[in-house]
Amino acid sequence: MSTTTYLNRSIVAGALALGSILTVVAGCVFGIPLLMVLLNAAVPYPVYLQCLIQGKYRYAFGWVLFWAICHSVAVGFATVIAPATTDTVIISGTRYTSEMLHWIQTGEGAEGSLRLFLPIHLKQYAIFSILSIFSLGSAALLLGTYLLNYMNFYVARVVTLSHHPWVMLGLAWYPWSLLRVVGFVATGLSLTVLGLHVVARWRKTRSVRPFPTRYLLMGLGFVVADIVVKALLAPVWRRLLYWALTGEALG
Repeated sequence: MSTTTYLNRSIVAGALALGSILTVVAGCVFGIPLLMVLLNAAVPYPVYLQCLIQGKYRYAFGWVLFWAICHSVAVGFATVIAPATTDTVIISGTRYTSEMLHWIQTGEGAEGSLRLFLPIHLKQYAIFSILSIFSLGSAALLLGTYLLNYMNFYVARVVTLSHHPWVMLGLAWYPWSLLRVVGFVATGLSLTVLGLHVVARWRKTRSVRPFPTRYLLMGLGFVVADIVVKALLAPVWRRLLYWALTGEALG
């Protein structure tokens, strides 16, 4: 790797990390829920779109995942430091946390039922896919940020409520949720490129970007894996979550 390339990547990484922190702080300061999502999603989009336009799919995929990690840390810290503020500005955060705590404590709810969670997952994936094509990924990134925000709010809140917080920190981001994030990013990447192809055709210009079939298949594979792993693992994972939350074994 040349020195210039290393510096360029370091600048991008620093910008994404700093942007994650600053937009979360700004969202909390302004106190407007929709603005929070808009500011958050605006951080990775320019880099993401530029990489896709240049056909650098691996970089687009990697940078969005890197941003997601940085953003998750920023939202988590904000939730711990200013719970009342984040409760206001993170859309669906409190609702989702209540649903998850109810599921952990009682086993009731969509999280542990394939019949209930499958339609929700498929609906979210379908909407995300359509938005990826018709908004060149921008609206899809907004939806993904919204989902990421309330998940991170929940993780931070449940950790602070837990009898074993460090154990809960390792459990609260469910394995199937991690699979879903990767699946959505890969799918969004491929369908955003499809949208770029449509725009090029509409403008009657020749697109030099090959369609990233590999990422579409990867996205589908990870989304299917999310559903299968969740259906199989959720009952066992709930027992671990219950112990971490209460300090007692689930009877």
